[in-house]
Amino acid sequence: MKKVMLLLWLILGLTFLNAQLIHSYGVKTGCVIANQDFDYTDNFFNLDTQNRYGLNIGAFIELFSKANLNLLIEIHYVQKGMVVKFKEYDMFANYISTIEFINRVDYISLPVLGKIAYKFNKLSPYVIVGPRIDIFLGYNSDFAAIVYDEFESIDFGGTLGLGCEFSLISSHTFLIEMRYSPSFTNSYETDLLRVTNNSFELLVGVKF
Repeated sequence: MKKVMLLLWLILGLTFLNAQLIHSYGVKTGCVIANQDFDYTDNFFNLDTQNRYGLNIGAFIELFSKANLNLLIEIHYVQKGMVVKFKEYDMFANYISTIEFINRVDYISLPVLGKIAYKFNKLSPYVIVGPRIDIFLGYNSDFAAIVYDEFESIDFGGTLGLGCEFSLISSHTFLIEMRYSPSFTNSYETDLLRVTNNSFELLVGVKF
């Protein structure tokens, strides 16, 4: 938690010190489609994980305004994780039911993204790409607690996305965005198992 507060204060400090560089700011929110790769090194066991749907709430500042190129500094609360399903059978191998375990891991995500926009009247499609640091906050799991207890506190990754901004009758600019956020490092790693996060986000937002 101390790391989170220090980073928040750093972002706020840089924001106030460089207020003259801020071109715009705004908020984003939407759905996270997350999964985790459970890679067992012995190749004798494979955990079939499925997507988990979660929440993304974030804010951003947009710096500079050089032609079509901008810099985005963002902070998001992101729910990641995965779902595991097991089929239950009786002693005669008759199917009974499916047991589902929903596993959620929470992060504060800090992407720094380059943005290339193409402006047409009231419509502006754009591409974003850049590095990302995720700070592990905690988890909710009845299945993988022994793994999540040992999760790394910092997860490094990248973000690649496509979006579009548009102006309606108001003075505000609205946006819709789709992004892919893979991790470059393992959140958990032993001689037998490596666990890695990955996610897609579908976001909407408003820019001021």
